[in-house]
Amino acid sequence: MIQTNSNHFSFKAAIYCRLSKDDEQKGESASIQNQKELLENYVKSRGWSIYDVYIDDGYTGLNTNRPSFQRLIRDIENKKVDIVITKDLSRLGRNYLQTGYYTENFFPKNNVRYIALNDGVDTFQENNEIVPFKNVLNEFYSRDVSKKMKSAYMTRARQGKFIGCLAPIGYRKDNDDPHKLVIDDETSWIVEKIFDLAFSGYGVQAIRRRLFEEKIPTPTWWNRKKGLRNKKTKLEMTVDGGEYWWDCTTLKEIIENPVYIGHIASQKVNYKFKVGWLSDKPKEEWIIVENTHEPIISEDIYNIANEKLKSRRRPFKNGEESIFAGIVKCPDCGKSLNLGRNKSKKREKLLTCNTYRRYGKSLCSQHRIYYDTLYEIVLKDIRKNAEIALKDEKEIIKALEKSREIDNEEEQKFIMDKIYEDQIRVEDLTKKIERLYDDWLDNKISESNFQKILEKSQKEQDYLNQRIEDNQKLIVKEDLEDINVKKWIELIKKHKDIKRLDKETLNELISKIYVHEKEVVNGEITQTIDIYYNFIGNTDTLQVFYNL
Repeated sequence: MIQTNSNHFSFKAAIYCRLSKDDEQKGESASIQNQKELLENYVKSRGWSIYDVYIDDGYTGLNTNRPSFQRLIRDIENKKVDIVITKDLSRLGRNYLQTGYYTENFFPKNNVRYIALNDGVDTFQENNEIVPFKNVLNEFYSRDVSKKMKSAYMTRARQGKFIGCLAPIGYRKDNDDPHKLVIDDETSWIVEKIFDLAFSGYGVQAIRRRLFEEKIPTPTWWNRKKGLRNKKTKLEMTVDGGEYWWDCTTLKEIIENPVYIGHIASQKVNYKFKVGWLSDKPKEEWIIVENTHEPIISEDIYNIANEKLKSRRRPFKNGEESIFAGIVKCPDCGKSLNLGRNKSKKREKLLTCNTYRRYGKSLCSQHRIYYDTLYEIVLKDIRKNAEIALKDEKEIIKALEKSREIDNEEEQKFIMDKIYEDQIRVEDLTKKIERLYDDWLDNKISESNFQKILEKSQKEQDYLNQRIEDNQKLIVKEDLEDINVKKWIELIKKHKDIKRLDKETLNELISKIYVHEKEVVNGEITQTIDIYYNFIGNTDTLQVFYNL
């Protein structure tokens, strides 16, 4: 039936306008205001009524996850709209499959007429064969823009230029160069505070509580204060505006970010056209350019803070937490010693290798030590070293150089021996799997048993290969210039008269403690404990030098 002019006002038209960040470069012709005026004039000239104007400003056309577009779809489903009008097909979208679905399926199914004004598309007409080709061309355009943008970002990343929208807290963009970072005096103290807490052994949960208690504002709050952010998060809609509600993920990202030691890290995520963010890349695949700006944190503090954050563990299952958590390690497998209790009436606390607890003696031994025994050993060692720190600094440096040389040589040999042992075991497991496969082919073993043994062998192989890789990274001889004796002396001498240990003191002073397996020497059971201090490492030779 042909509609007459008297019925035109029965049509309710929905005007849809969209502008992405890429489209902004086209100038006024692509602007939201231009689109809106063009379409409003067209609707009025046809004598139709405007039901509503739907605007998505700053949203890509590669997907339909746009607030106003979704509102339009709901209104169509609720029969509120008869006609949808856009300036051209690309305003509706640039993904040809999704756009094709709406023009060829969704709109007709809901009795909605679609018009793309500048492309001459009208779904009530018969001459729309060109529409699918235009959709494909629109997607090709977006794909080409995506590739060019990625290439430009990669170039800037390799040049060590900062390419983020907002500078990380503690920094601001240089007034003369937006790709260069300079220290922000207003917020850099917050970064120092966070690293100081992480260095002292605090986990992100504890740091978050501390920042909240001390009323230290979040990065989001600072950006809003500076006029760099408008959109409010859910937390910012709370009573206090979310000013002090730090997020654990944010804190972890700050502590792990090399930007605070003067390096720019880029290309941290895998990104795919149309899909968007997919997954985090391992650090080995990041593009890191060193010494691009002034650091806020020293490299020593950064490394120790990250090592302690990485090695933290959950409390004992009854809520009891070891002050040695994340510090005490097994020298054979590298894993932590976990807190537990024996089965005696006294229920004494003891520490045991986590690998042994999980997998048994096939992968590691107990390395068991009573908690109170280790406590006394460490307390005594700290007192001895605090006494040494009060002596002549030049003599201490001389003794430490000798100590470091011996420690490096012994530790390198120990690590090499462990790598060799693990490699032999991996080869044995490979041969075992090959024999197992032959037995299965010859029907000497059932498929269920084959799968069970295979899974167990491959699990052990994966574990050993990871341990080999971790140990190979340790075979790097440390430069003696890295020893910061003054920092160690300043820290340790404060504890000459220490009476008791706590978690904060341990993390401030000690980087790791190795508990070796017990062995019988001359008929007596002995156990070696190696204590490594922050900045200088093991001090056994130092104590021998001073006859302590």
